[in-house]
Amino acid sequence: MELTFESIQLTAEDLKDLAARHASAQELYSPAAPKPPIAQFGWRDRWWLNNSASQQVAIHYWFFESHDEACTAADEGRFRLSAKTVLKLGGYDSIYQPPPNSAHGLGDVVWQAGANFLFVQQTIVVLVAEIGGKVSEEMTLRIAHKILEKINDAVTSR
Repeated sequence: MELTFESIQLTAEDLKDLAARHASAQELYSPAAPKPPIAQFGWRDRWWLNNSASQQVAIHYWFFESHDEACTAADEGRFRLSAKTVLKLGGYDSIYQPPPNSAHGLGDVVWQAGANFLFVQQTIVVLVAEIGGKVSEEMTLRIAHKILEKINDAVTSR
């Protein structure tokens, strides 16, 4: 299987245990835009979980030329993904921070902001973000693992 958007994009079948309904889709620019690196392709799918518009998750996918470009775009992009910041020694930093432990089991590089996970695997940057505070961290992490599994399956099947 080739590592393509279609090979890793979650479908209603992948999310059937969450009673998910696809609500919308949109093409995206790079998370670091307007600065380089520029994504080859970016996409966002918005899902309603448990047949409820109040439980929404947005899944962002960005493809890059290289792993280094993906890591750079994710690291720089995390400042643009949320206006919220955290106070760090010497100033403010993005709310997207490395998780407190490695129990998440996601990707090569991972940042977390509450129930939102931003990670890099291969040449792909993925953001799984809940909207409205009604979706648990456990749920978004479960969704992120489904995407990670699809990426790994596509890579090992090449």
